[in-house]
Amino acid sequence: MSSANQLDALKEIRGELIERIIGNSNNDFLTFIRAMAPTLIADFKMGRHIEIIATKLQQLEEGTCKRLMVFLPPRSSKSVICSKLFPAWYIGRHPNHEILSVSHSDQLASDFGRSVRDVVKSNLFEIIFPEVRLRSDVRSAGKWQTNQNGVYVAAGVHTQIAGRGANIAILDDVMSEEDAFSEAGRRYIKEWYPAGLRTRIMPNGSIVIINTRYHEDDLCGWLLSAAAKADDPNYIPWDVIKIPAWLDDEAAKLLNLPVGSSYFPEWKPDSVLKSDEYEIKLHNGNRYWDSLYMQEPTPDTGGIIKTEWFESWLEEDPPDCDFIIQTYDTAFSVKSTADYSVIQTWGIFENYEQDESGREHFSPNLILLGNIRQRFEYPELRMVAQEEFDKHNPDMVVVEKKASGQSLIQDMRRAGLPVL
Repeated sequence: MSSANQLDALKEIRGELIERIIGNSNNDFLTFIRAMAPTLIADFKMGRHIEIIATKLQQLEEGTCKRLMVFLPPRSSKSVICSKLFPAWYIGRHPNHEILSVSHSDQLASDFGRSVRDVVKSNLFEIIFPEVRLRSDVRSAGKWQTNQNGVYVAAGVHTQIAGRGANIAILDDVMSEEDAFSEAGRRYIKEWYPAGLRTRIMPNGSIVIINTRYHEDDLCGWLLSAAAKADDPNYIPWDVIKIPAWLDDEAAKLLNLPVGSSYFPEWKPDSVLKSDEYEIKLHNGNRYWDSLYMQEPTPDTGGIIKTEWFESWLEEDPPDCDFIIQTYDTAFSVKSTADYSVIQTWGIFENYEQDESGREHFSPNLILLGNIRQRFEYPELRMVAQEEFDKHNPDMVVVEKKASGQSLIQDMRRAGLPVL
């Protein structure tokens, strides 16, 4: 075969493949993602979690799934899939339906609406869905219509949505971080959902919630807690896609990947994810990592240590302690922007208590005997450390080996202090 004939054959094969992709995109959401996602994200990576989400959203379009929650770490393409590509594909399949997209702000909602609108008016979309067009007279970012009277409306959670209907409602981060940690903010969402959003859903309509889990009592936590108590046979259960950054048993089985590995190796291999975890915990703390990346928001009452365990010691003198520990978390500078150095002294003692059945027993306790939180230059820190040691005479000194702590460990050991 000549080179010219080979080239013609390759062009024919390529054309057939493109036609097949376009044809499948019409009725298969995952194929639609593969075709359209690169037009939104230049370096788009397909992960197994995206395949799982696509399958569940396809079931939502088919009507076999009515309620869906999606929990994934940031930068997982979950909003691209759920809030940008899915509503475009859905309106292509149902150009006379109504879609309501809600976010915590009008700006974020409009950004989603603009992306969906741009997908629908793209050349590739017109090839996939040749009979669907945007109406030229109603095509703003926050509200547009199709040539078959389908309607897309984007709104912030505080925007009035009365009079709007929805065959599909997509809730993408309807709670901001500020609202999630505010009791009043959470209460507003809990009142808005049944009275505002839920009444907008058409018969047989569906709801998708894409949520960043800042708080255990956020909208999803509240809805799932209510679902656990529901005993009405007419209650519509929630399907939940919950995938932590480091895969647990359930998520590993779902994605067919090793337990403890990265959920998105194509984009976040283990080495990159470990680096992310270190930096996030360093700057934002464990709670931020556990909530946003591991989908395990820490309760207000505490995680490993519960707030209800804390009590005030009401007697004038502290108890006799069996063991005393002094801890050091040190920093370098006295600048106002620098971290504090913290020195705490804890005593371990036993209390004679009664349990609920009236039986008496000894209960171990910790008492905070001393707490210093200041910014020190190293010479002053070393002096204060000696003073605190002489004052409390601890059995053990624990120093974090970071910042000025490394020098402090060396100096305390030279002085013969029991330091770890």
